[in-house]
Amino acid sequence: MDTLVKLATIASPLISGGVAIWAILVAKKTINENKEIAKKSIADTAYQAYLQLAMENPKFSKGYRADSRLERDPVYDQYVWYVARMIFCFEQIIEVEGNLKDSSWENTLKKHLKFHSEHFKKTKVVEEALYIASILELIKCTVKQELSL
Repeated sequence: MDTLVKLATIASPLISGGVAIWAILVAKKTINENKEIAKKSIADTAYQAYLQLAMENPKFSKGYRADSRLERDPVYDQYVWYVARMIFCFEQIIEVEGNLKDSSWENTLKKHLKFHSEHFKKTKVVEEALYIASILELIKCTVKQELSL
């Protein structure tokens, strides 16, 4: 009996320690999974906001050329704000750590940016570094694609 008590006395802290380590690992895994879910949710919400913007402004969703007959095209002024809101949504997507490592996000954003490459060339957003670096890189890629076509 004495031996059993001694073994229990020795084993108890080891078992408790093992259970504590297991609980910490499970908690860490859960926290990491929740962070990933939150990141995806932020990106999805930003993209949903962009899609809503595009649905509300279909005449801008694939680019817009100013009416050259007018000295100042007020519709083009609206288009400029459309692009600014689009870029804001895209920046939110990109700022979610790791999203540009996912080629599907990169391809999606490039596709939508490509529609507006004429505007980006006209306004010189790359030269003036008007947006975050990763957006500017995507814009450069889309403008280069347009030039090579």
